[in-house]
Amino acid sequence: MGTAKPGRRRRRTDGSLATEGGRERDHALALAAAALAVSPAGLVSDLDGTLAPIVPVPSEAQPARGAVAALRTLHRRLAVVAVVTGRAAHDARRILGSAGKDVLVIGNHGLEWLEPGADAAEMDDALAPVRAPITALLARVVIVPGVEVEDKGLSATIHYRRAGDQEHTRARLLETLLGVSGTDVEVREGRMSIELRPVGYGDKGTALKAVVQRFGLRGLVVAGDDVTDLDMFAAARELRSYGVRSAVLGIAGGNEVPAEVVAGVDALLPDPDAFVRLLGRLAGTIR
Repeated sequence: MGTAKPGRRRRRTDGSLATEGGRERDHALALAAAALAVSPAGLVSDLDGTLAPIVPVPSEAQPARGAVAALRTLHRRLAVVAVVTGRAAHDARRILGSAGKDVLVIGNHGLEWLEPGADAAEMDDALAPVRAPITALLARVVIVPGVEVEDKGLSATIHYRRAGDQEHTRARLLETLLGVSGTDVEVREGRMSIELRPVGYGDKGTALKAVVQRFGLRGLVVAGDDVTDLDMFAAARELRSYGVRSAVLGIAGGNEVPAEVVAGVDALLPDPDAFVRLLGRLAGTIR
């Protein structure tokens, strides 16, 4: 199954990427509806920047208006609705509100699974030793104004969105982390953030494949906004050769959208609000 081509895009005068309004949104809706028409079908989505707008203080993130209702409706009509996020699973559930206990939450980039209605997340016992090298790396990070460390147990994210000089802060952080990260921890950049993850224990792509296999999906909508979602996008494209019809949707979020995300998706939506409106339309048509 070939990859659908994204609609034509234009550059704003400020250098950011924009889509051609309604045309691209209609294109995304058509792709998603066609994928979900193949049963059993599922939705797998990132959280921050996709279902919830990026905010300066990560702990204050909230779903876009209508997201909770759309997720709860789709949960009743699809084989699975899963949120795959870099956040700790319980933190993601908290943000998702009343939808949090309905959907499958896969946290820490695929390392922990919080089943609908479950009280505790499940994880591989082999992950126990990964905490030590991440803790050692975090101890070397010099906290300056505007830098916030999000310690998620099995991984960590260092946010510098509120730093006065973002580029200088990013360079200093990378210099510190890359110089001592060794082979146990992967250092990977996100949107105004740096991720620390254990090497060799999977990623969002392996999590997506596990979801597809577990639920026997033949139709799939995947959505994300950042380079940390590229593994998920690649997995969705690979699954097409095994008969899974997929639509890969990117969420631009203004001028921060990485070029790799634009290149890796079938259609690009301007922001989480547009994505949630699409989900609402899908929820209203799937029976």
